[in-house]
Amino acid sequence: MSKTFVNSKLKIISNKTWLQKEDVYDSNTVPGGEQPIDVAYTIMALEKFSNIFKYEGYQRKMNIAFNWFLGDNHLDQIIYNPCTGGCYDGLEEHNVNLNQGAESTVSYLMSRLTMENKSFHTIPF
Repeated sequence: MSKTFVNSKLKIISNKTWLQKEDVYDSNTVPGGEQPIDVAYTIMALEKFSNIFKYEGYQRKMNIAFNWFLGDNHLDQIIYNPCTGGCYDGLEEHNVNLNQGAESTVSYLMSRLTMENKSFHTIPF
Protein backbone atom coordinates (compact mmCIF):
# COMPACT_ATOMS: atom_id res chain seq x y z
CA MET A 1 0.00 0.00 0.00
CA SER A 2 2.91 2.34 0.56
CA LYS A 3 3.61 2.19 -3.16
CA THR A 4 0.01 2.60 -4.36
CA PHE A 5 -1.34 5.23 -1.97
CA VAL A 6 0.73 8.37 -2.38
CA ASN A 7 -0.27 11.80 -1.03
CA SER A 8 -3.86 10.65 -0.39
CA LYS A 9 -4.27 9.46 -3.99
CA LEU A 10 -4.28 6.07 -5.59
CA LYS A 11 -1.28 5.58 -7.86
CA ILE A 12 -1.63 2.39 -9.88
CA ILE A 13 1.59 0.69 -10.86
CA SER A 14 1.65 0.79 -14.64
CA ASN A 15 1.10 -2.25 -16.81
CA LYS A 16 3.94 -0.92 -18.97
CA THR A 17 6.73 -1.46 -16.44
CA TRP A 18 7.77 -3.84 -13.69
CA LEU A 19 8.20 -2.74 -10.10
CA GLN A 20 10.53 -4.92 -8.11
CA LYS A 21 10.14 -5.12 -4.34
CA GLU A 22 13.44 -3.37 -3.71
CA ASP A 23 12.81 -0.58 -6.26
CA VAL A 24 12.01 2.91 -5.12
CA TYR A 25 8.73 3.96 -6.70
CA ASP A 26 8.89 7.48 -8.06
CA SER A 27 5.37 8.76 -7.47
CA ASN A 28 6.00 11.78 -9.71
CA THR A 29 6.57 9.63 -12.80
CA VAL A 30 3.37 8.96 -14.71
CA PRO A 31 4.08 6.15 -17.16
CA GLY A 32 0.43 5.54 -18.03
CA GLY A 33 -1.13 2.13 -18.30
CA GLU A 34 -3.37 2.41 -15.24
CA GLN A 35 -6.27 -0.03 -15.56
CA PRO A 36 -9.63 -0.31 -13.79
CA ILE A 37 -9.09 -3.98 -12.94
CA ASP A 38 -6.18 -3.03 -10.68
CA VAL A 39 -8.35 -0.49 -8.89
CA ALA A 40 -11.17 -3.02 -8.47
CA TYR A 41 -8.87 -5.65 -6.97
CA THR A 42 -7.37 -3.03 -4.65
CA ILE A 43 -10.84 -2.11 -3.39
CA MET A 44 -11.85 -5.74 -2.89
CA ALA A 45 -8.62 -6.53 -1.04
CA LEU A 46 -9.09 -3.51 1.21
CA GLU A 47 -12.63 -4.65 2.01
CA LYS A 48 -11.28 -8.04 3.13
CA PHE A 49 -8.58 -6.33 5.22
CA SER A 50 -11.22 -4.08 6.78
CA ASN A 51 -13.48 -7.01 7.65
CA ILE A 52 -10.67 -8.98 9.24
CA PHE A 53 -8.61 -6.31 11.00
CA LYS A 54 -11.34 -3.75 11.80
CA TYR A 55 -9.00 -0.85 10.98
CA GLU A 56 -10.99 2.09 9.62
CA GLY A 57 -8.01 3.28 7.59
CA TYR A 58 -8.85 0.56 5.09
CA GLN A 59 -12.29 2.11 4.52
CA ARG A 60 -10.64 5.48 3.83
CA LYS A 61 -8.30 3.85 1.33
CA MET A 62 -11.29 2.15 -0.31
CA ASN A 63 -12.88 5.58 -0.78
CA ILE A 64 -9.66 7.00 -2.22
CA ALA A 65 -9.40 4.07 -4.62
CA PHE A 66 -13.03 4.29 -5.73
CA ASN A 67 -12.66 7.99 -6.39
CA TRP A 68 -10.02 7.09 -9.01
CA PHE A 69 -13.00 6.10 -11.21
CA LEU A 70 -14.68 9.45 -10.52
CA GLY A 71 -11.76 11.64 -11.53
CA ASP A 72 -9.38 11.64 -8.57
CA ASN A 73 -6.47 10.37 -10.67
CA HIS A 74 -3.36 11.85 -12.28
CA LEU A 75 -5.39 13.24 -15.23
CA ASP A 76 -8.30 14.49 -13.12
CA GLN A 77 -10.58 12.73 -15.62
CA ILE A 78 -13.63 10.59 -14.91
CA ILE A 79 -13.16 6.94 -15.90
CA TYR A 80 -16.75 5.81 -15.32
CA ASN A 81 -19.10 7.00 -18.08
CA PRO A 82 -22.49 7.76 -16.52
CA CYS A 83 -24.06 8.24 -19.97
CA THR A 84 -23.34 4.68 -21.11
CA GLY A 85 -22.93 2.95 -17.75
CA GLY A 86 -19.56 1.77 -19.03
CA CYS A 87 -16.04 2.35 -17.86
CA TYR A 88 -13.13 3.54 -19.95
CA ASP A 89 -10.24 1.12 -20.31
CA GLY A 90 -7.75 3.15 -18.35
CA LEU A 91 -5.37 6.04 -18.09
CA GLU A 92 -2.36 6.64 -20.24
CA GLU A 93 0.24 9.28 -19.53
CA HIS A 94 -1.68 12.14 -21.18
CA ASN A 95 -5.11 10.75 -22.06
CA VAL A 96 -7.95 8.44 -21.14
CA ASN A 97 -8.26 5.26 -23.21
CA LEU A 98 -11.81 5.82 -24.48
CA ASN A 99 -12.49 2.17 -25.28
CA GLN A 100 -15.18 0.81 -22.95
CA GLY A 101 -14.43 -2.88 -22.77
CA ALA A 102 -16.31 -5.45 -20.74
CA GLU A 103 -13.37 -6.04 -18.37
CA SER A 104 -13.22 -2.37 -17.42
CA THR A 105 -16.97 -2.04 -17.02
CA VAL A 106 -17.17 -5.19 -14.89
CA SER A 107 -14.24 -3.88 -12.82
CA TYR A 108 -16.12 -0.65 -12.14
CA LEU A 109 -19.31 -2.53 -11.27
CA MET A 110 -17.46 -4.90 -8.89
CA SER A 111 -15.90 -1.86 -7.23
CA ARG A 112 -19.22 -0.09 -6.90
CA LEU A 113 -20.93 -3.17 -5.46
CA THR A 114 -18.09 -3.61 -2.98
CA MET A 115 -18.38 0.02 -1.91
CA GLU A 116 -22.16 -0.20 -1.58
CA ASN A 117 -21.87 -3.44 0.39
CA LYS A 118 -19.28 -1.91 2.71
CA SER A 119 -21.42 1.19 3.22
CA PHE A 120 -24.42 -0.99 4.05
CA HIS A 121 -22.47 -2.88 6.71
CA THR A 122 -21.08 0.26 8.33
CA ILE A 123 -24.43 2.06 8.76
CA PRO A 124 -25.11 2.32 12.49
CA PHE A 125 -28.48 0.94 13.58
